[in-house]
Amino acid sequence: MKMTLISVTSSWLCATGVAVISSYCILTHGNGTAGSQKKAERVACSVSKRGTVPEYKSTNRHSSAVKKTTAAKVVTEIKIPKFVPNPIYAPFTNALNNLTEELADIAKDGKVKLANGFSLVTKDGKPALSFPEEYTNVVIGGVAIGDVLKDTWTQVSRKRIEGTDQYMIDEVALRWYKRLEEPEFYCVHVGYTVLPSTKQVDSIRMKGDLCVGTASKANRMVREITQWMKEDYGAVDLRADVPDGTLALKKFRIGKGMDVKVVVNWKNQRAADGSDAHIEISFTVSELAEDNQFEHQYLGEAADEARVNELSRSGVNYFTVNPKVNEDDVMRKVVY
Repeated sequence: MKMTLISVTSSWLCATGVAVISSYCILTHGNGTAGSQKKAERVACSVSKRGTVPEYKSTNRHSSAVKKTTAAKVVTEIKIPKFVPNPIYAPFTNALNNLTEELADIAKDGKVKLANGFSLVTKDGKPALSFPEEYTNVVIGGVAIGDVLKDTWTQVSRKRIEGTDQYMIDEVALRWYKRLEEPEFYCVHVGYTVLPSTKQVDSIRMKGDLCVGTASKANRMVREITQWMKEDYGAVDLRADVPDGTLALKKFRIGKGMDVKVVVNWKNQRAADGSDAHIEISFTVSELAEDNQFEHQYLGEAADEARVNELSRSGVNYFTVNPKVNEDDVMRKVVY
């Protein structure tokens, strides 16, 4: 991920004869290629000709526009920026490439059978897991267990090292969230966790707010979900003790190793929309938990080592591989 600052300056003369300058700074992301650089230049020139930023509607959620106006001399120059990379991104990418190359080397001779119905295969020239059929039947929000997600973003979580004021990388995962067009089984948000090496979905989590009113209504709803689990996915009941404070809880197993959990909790207080409870439904391939943990640890160590080195060198503490950009930080680092 590369950060780009586009700075566009336009000006006009006031009736008093004072020149007013409007400077527009747009922060965008690209992959650092020549094509991305040209695209950034085209945006800068287009905005400059229009003389206004609000017309620029970016589809990138990490982009932002900031307008600053000041009285000054007339300036007509358009500044074409250079890309400024996140310094911990390269070590992270190298570690990820190493993981992928190892898998590709194993899979080069064709299908490699693994435990419990899994296989390692080559798909479109890249390594991929072949999931058991009962897992790939789980489809939520148009995405199935085992699917490869292309438009994912990388999330790095951190935790404090005990007895110090330092932090270490705790987890690295490729995540992608979407909002369903229609509520599905009382849930309006869906989140996916993806194996970093192959970008395949290994867990799906749905969540949403509920208006249940009473515990009996909540349990009736969970019974309806139970029926759906069994009819659509062949889920079987697992024993689940309901903790104190939890409104309803059900656990299931699909196939040999997919764990499903439905949990409903009261909210602290009724919301303005009338919702008084929260539901979460999760599908997790427990058989891949060890692989996922290894990949997170491996990538986390690579990212953390790079972060510590950058902290000692520049004093800047990076905790994310795809950071949400702070305009002031970027302004200090952009090179023209």
